[in-house]
Amino acid sequence: MRILAAKTSGQFDNFSLTEYSADAIPPYAILSHTWGEDSDEVTFNDLIAGTGKNKPGYEKLQFCGEQAARDGLKYFWIDTCCIDKSDNAELSKAINSMFRWYRAAARCYVYLSDVGFGADNQDSQSESDQYAQSTWETAFRRSRWFTRGWTLQELVAPTMVEFFSKEGKRLGDKKSLEQQIHEITGVSLNALQGSPLSEFSVAQRASWADKRHTKHEEDMAYSLLGIFDISMPLIYGEGKEEAIFRLYYEIDKHAKRHHNVLSTAPVTLSTPGLPIQKYWKVVRRVGGHSDMVLGIAFSPDNKILASASADRTIKLWDLPTGEACRTLIGHSGAVLGVAFSPDGKLIASASGDRTVRLWDSVTGECRILEGHEGSLRAVAFSPDSKVVASASHDRTVRIWDSATGEACGTLSGHYGWVSHVAFSPDGKLIASGSEDKTVRIWDSVTRKVRHVLEGHSNWAKAVAFSPNGNLIASGSHDKTLMLWDSATGKACGTLRGHSHIIRDVAFSPDGKLIASASYDKTIRLWDSATGAACGIFEGHWHWVTAVAFSPDSKVLASASADRTVMIWELATGGDQVREQEGFVLTPS
Repeated sequence: MRILAAKTSGQFDNFSLTEYSADAIPPYAILSHTWGEDSDEVTFNDLIAGTGKNKPGYEKLQFCGEQAARDGLKYFWIDTCCIDKSDNAELSKAINSMFRWYRAAARCYVYLSDVGFGADNQDSQSESDQYAQSTWETAFRRSRWFTRGWTLQELVAPTMVEFFSKEGKRLGDKKSLEQQIHEITGVSLNALQGSPLSEFSVAQRASWADKRHTKHEEDMAYSLLGIFDISMPLIYGEGKEEAIFRLYYEIDKHAKRHHNVLSTAPVTLSTPGLPIQKYWKVVRRVGGHSDMVLGIAFSPDNKILASASADRTIKLWDLPTGEACRTLIGHSGAVLGVAFSPDGKLIASASGDRTVRLWDSVTGECRILEGHEGSLRAVAFSPDSKVVASASHDRTVRIWDSATGEACGTLSGHYGWVSHVAFSPDGKLIASGSEDKTVRIWDSVTRKVRHVLEGHSNWAKAVAFSPNGNLIASGSHDKTLMLWDSATGKACGTLRGHSHIIRDVAFSPDGKLIASASYDKTIRLWDSATGAACGIFEGHWHWVTAVAFSPDSKVLASASADRTVMIWELATGGDQVREQEGFVLTPS
């Protein structure tokens, strides 16, 4: 944890940052406030460079430092400048630690930039306390501070919370103003008085955030991590719904663990006529990515594996050695999807920054394709490598010319985010899966919908065509894998076994197997002809986010929120899987 102090005691025009380990942090004050424009706030880089004194936000540093000194505290912490937000790993760690940092603070100062102390913002020191309060209490009740998502934990976590007007005058504290705060926020008086949050139901705690807002939609979930005493990785670009879904999954897991109702016994399933083989191997975990791995793809020549990550990079791995041979850097948001062109010349990546990037697989040079109005979830090439399709939160699939980067069509019709897209092997059809619970089959030439596949009870998260083009597999939030006839759009079967969201699906190139990746931390293999379960891979300690077969069908790759990619060797000449030591791809 980095904390601030005045460079010269008693002078609050220059500040220094000092980093302390968790067991050596001295007493400190902490600031709670509402952000202005990003350009108005003093940043970590400003402090390092000795700049930012002319920014409006510098007054907050001076206020906090001066007030801390009056309270006998040398050190203080402010979120705008004590975190290096350009470092994704540091930002994730800080957000997961934020509640503890506020709880450990000796004092929390709430700076209300929209509340003046006296009538017409004039100094009211000469007036009676009763009249003075009447002049600011209306503004206090309407303050923007009470509407922001992050300030909820900043209210309930610290023991001592003091409120100050924009002039720096003390208005009261959490104790003296508890009735007003309760009426404004709906937060229980007991919670304001320091009762453990575990004494309040999940629904009750969630209700305290109902009317709050955040700048980034995912922060509506991330700002509640401390309120529910959980930690989870951050994926900016995943969207509010997905972030909240992950939040509640972690809440449920936490509740079961602490009430000893989560069984630790192995999951076993029975399929008539076929024993399920359950294979797992704990392997050395040394990852090259600094955040979740969200997508993977094999090169057509089977020499390279590409992995896309929430750390905003794509890494290329040499399969024979397992070493990283190149990192593609350029996206400003999480990279959620990656694909090789069938001719091996290009790599496409889809990002939360709303762009598709086309990278030369040899030189690493790239072109940026812009046009989507929402973050991107997936990307796919046509079989002839001439066309790229991208799926987006803006509810569309866009079609791009891979040679020129020009947009050449938009598939519109879904009523929710489009999460995945795939071309049929002959290039005549495009399949898309959506939050609206449907899979749509489009004619790739006319751009018209041929079939709307309905059957999932929740988000259709992933889609894939079989190698002969006759089947479409779709994985869903409803934990099922559905098979469809691509010609008629009729459902052929539903495969059950996963205990959580299915995040990705893939057919083996020889057509014999289907693999599904799930948030239940497993990869399952299914017989594509019979739908029978024929293998389970365990080894990842976090959600499995993506799965892919090698072009020769001999290798299965899986990506995970645990920041690793694992390689699993499959048996040759049959449908059964034999136990192998997967290896984890490591940085060069």
